[in-house]
Amino acid sequence: VHKKQLVAFLTKLFGGQSSYELSDVRAAHYTLNLSDYHFDCLLDIFGAAFKEMGVKPRDMQDAIAVLQPIRADVTTGYTVRMEMARKNVEKGKDQLFKRLGA
Repeated sequence: VHKKQLVAFLTKLFGGQSSYELSDVRAAHYTLNLSDYHFDCLLDIFGAAFKEMGVKPRDMQDAIAVLQPIRADVTTGYTVRMEMARKNVEKGKDQLFKRLGA
């Protein structure tokens, strides 16, 4: 199922015909706790795949540029949870988070 969703998503993102709704990206990823680190790893994987397929560097940059705007939608869940945790620390409500030094 995930592979089909990924193909539909990428098809839509790169301008092809697909039933995938780009507005679903945030909701689909919210509970996955994905950070910028995870998103950067995904971009590295795409870059390596493009290179292996012989895609020209300029075309690789263009493709990565198409993916960048969805970063915030993919990482929102993580960002919101980290902000909530930091606020709890400020209020003295989250001692574990405080002990971890974050």
